[in-house]
Amino acid sequence: MTDMTATWTDSATVDLDGMRVTLSEPVLIGRRRGYFWFPNLWTMPNGELLSTISPVPDIHLSGVPYLVLWSRDGGLTWTEPQVSCDGAQTLLHLHSGDSIMLPYDLRPRPNGIGAPHNTVPAGQRVFDYVPTGVVITGMPAPVPLILPGLDVVTFSFNGQTLWLQDGTYLATAYGHFEGDERDSIVAVESTDGANWSVRSVVAGADCPVPGDGGPSESAICRLHDGRIMCVFRVESKLPFGQTWSSDEGRTWSTAVPMAGPFSVQPSLAVMADGAVALSGGRPGLYLWLNADGTGQDWQQIDILAHHNSCHPHEQIIYSEDLSRQQSTSYTEVVAVDDNTLLYTYDRVPNGWRRIPEDMDDTNSVWLVRATVEQ
Repeated sequence: MTDMTATWTDSATVDLDGMRVTLSEPVLIGRRRGYFWFPNLWTMPNGELLSTISPVPDIHLSGVPYLVLWSRDGGLTWTEPQVSCDGAQTLLHLHSGDSIMLPYDLRPRPNGIGAPHNTVPAGQRVFDYVPTGVVITGMPAPVPLILPGLDVVTFSFNGQTLWLQDGTYLATAYGHFEGDERDSIVAVESTDGANWSVRSVVAGADCPVPGDGGPSESAICRLHDGRIMCVFRVESKLPFGQTWSSDEGRTWSTAVPMAGPFSVQPSLAVMADGAVALSGGRPGLYLWLNADGTGQDWQQIDILAHHNSCHPHEQIIYSEDLSRQQSTSYTEVVAVDDNTLLYTYDRVPNGWRRIPEDMDDTNSVWLVRATVEQ
């Protein structure tokens, strides 16, 4: 329910080269003693916000549930969570005004791979489960099961979506092909949001960007010069990889390591003046800004330090032991108007483990507003 007394409180200003960024105090989206992490965030066609948050351990499951929350006041207050089956890390807005929550875990299908999905009707705070789901065809190589006995393949929908110039939908999926030692990212296209085919390989297992994992979690955006840019993870603690397409995602430049931004699941947002925002981290939580809209020459803002300054009694402490780090560093950044960004992240005080009965703390997800002036 909307709290009419809730307001943003600006608490810090960061001066960058040619830019000034004002950060709000972090606002709480929600908290639970159970798993409550890996947040996602999107703007909806009617201006509301939608967030999905994982309520389960970070393990392979036959179908992943997500908690779904909405905000109609720009992120200040949020609804009670609802549970979606085959929940999403990827959202597609259809031309009709409806949206599709594309499933993360995919399963073998007669002509490809796919899974059930959820449809969000235009203007409504509900989601409808569609058992027939989505399917991807045309994979350039066989896709194996991720684990024996689990009916889930190695590829997943992940990242952001775009409308191509002819109205076709573009998304990305990642995983490893049979026989490969590293992951690959494919760009997939659809005209209806349910039936997808491979348009191109964005970055394959032979990608020159260093990292044992290979190209995996990714984000895409359209730059103001018309090119599509993809930023992707290769390995925790290492720089992101980066590639561009000048032909609507049919071919991609040779991927290169980024200078500055790094690590797990990136998120991209393009502002009205062409500036590009990128979120990520591990270790840490960072917002990077590129003023000239080329996707290069990034300037960094430390969101973790900002959180700890604003919430000294709920600090996020990092450990070299991944299982004890107090944030997954899975973040999302969205542009909500010409000069405003929203940045979401989690705090997990007991790391990757469940909170024990004798621990007086909770897992939580937070939101920071960043106002950018050039």
